[in-house]
Amino acid sequence: AEVAPDADVKMLEDTWMTEIDEKLGEVIGSVAYPLDNYDEQGNRLVRKQETNTGDFAADALVYLFESMGLPCDVAIMNGGGIRNKALEGELSYLDCKNIHTFGNVACLQIVTGQQLLDALEWGVRGLPDVEVGGFLHVSGLRYTVDTSIPSTVQVTEMNAWGGPPTGEYRVRDVMIFDKETGEYVPLDVNKEYYLAGYNYTLRDQGDGFLMFEGCKNVLDYVMEDYMVLAHYILSFENGVVTGYEEPKGRIIILDGEK
Repeated sequence: AEVAPDADVKMLEDTWMTEIDEKLGEVIGSVAYPLDNYDEQGNRLVRKQETNTGDFAADALVYLFESMGLPCDVAIMNGGGIRNKALEGELSYLDCKNIHTFGNVACLQIVTGQQLLDALEWGVRGLPDVEVGGFLHVSGLRYTVDTSIPSTVQVTEMNAWGGPPTGEYRVRDVMIFDKETGEYVPLDVNKEYYLAGYNYTLRDQGDGFLMFEGCKNVLDYVMEDYMVLAHYILSFENGVVTGYEEPKGRIIILDGEK
């Protein structure tokens, strides 16, 4: 802060930043209602419960791989990777970067139903009171969380997944959308599923998702996170995003009731 910037370098930097801002500011679509992660009191919800932005972000991952002609059963999106406040009206690339700020890249892996169940369980360990960056928004599945059951997931010294719960799972009634029948069917813990997500969670085990270590990688480093959102926005007619006025009811949280 005490060093005066070189005038020529500063001019070059300003020129580049202006060009970048102009490109990121290009309008690619619109939405007529807020894509949000906060309640009316300003409380952040995205790390504790389903939001319409979380649904939108997870669906964008499924759309990406389906548009490439690849199988994709389900997608997960960690709440800590969704950073926007309310977005409404015109949508630009910059708005997409305000949702996903980290520059993670899309990945597709083959996982077992048991690994998927364990990931969901890990993501709800702090509910209902504690925010968890690894709380998972989903596409292609739905699940229920019973917060009356204490979380007993095993945790390593590095605050990562150390093993399944020593007691009862809090996550239950996990249902997978069957694209052939158009119906939801129960998760099969022994079955393999094509799972979409970002390298932070699936490849790097960020937020402690060690249950995915060693999973078969189908394709990774496909597209940067904000571009996955832009790709999805452009798939809507005239770029007008519809269908996300409210959360879609994919995650049911029971507060003290079995």
